[in-house]
Amino acid sequence: MRVLTHGDVGHMVDSAALLEGCRQGREEAWRALFNAHFDFVRRVARRLGTPAGELDDVCQDAFWVVFRKIEDFTGGRFTTWLYRITANVVSGRHRRRRFRGKLAELFGRAQQPEPKSPEHQVAQHEAERMVGEILAVMSPKKREVFALYEIEGLSGQEIAEQVGCKLDTVWARLHHARKEFFRIAGKRGLKPGSAP
Repeated sequence: MRVLTHGDVGHMVDSAALLEGCRQGREEAWRALFNAHFDFVRRVARRLGTPAGELDDVCQDAFWVVFRKIEDFTGGRFTTWLYRITANVVSGRHRRRRFRGKLAELFGRAQQPEPKSPEHQVAQHEAERMVGEILAVMSPKKREVFALYEIEGLSGQEIAEQVGCKLDTVWARLHHARKEFFRIAGKRGLKPGSAP
């Protein structure tokens, strides 16, 4: 196995040696990989509908996944793998944004009070209390997946690893958890825009 030198890195963009340097934990290899592919990730994220203000966050999230999953890359075109990671990050953000929009509507928060104002703090506390009450009566397996995905922001794969189940099971539980969440909210008289 060849070990990279600092001078080698600039000449090995998208090569097996650069990826091997990343697997070895070489900081300069990671930096070269990031610099070589940042614009690609940003362009993909923009084309997939990421708002301009979130592009840097999506890039950071995508490269964080690459950092954690580099051992899973088994060959082929690196940019194909990187595209899939970026698309998954963007898709997850879109899903969470839609869901949070539904929550905001449910809790009457479409018009957000000024951040850090006393009204904002009271509204935030009240919304958290209501969500907590709903979560408390949900079935444990659904509640766990719902909280990890919607509140903590973990990916489906991370949840599967954490709770010890298959990825398909995570998605099924999340689907049913969302339905259960809104059913319970409806029983409590919470309809879109009805909360204080």
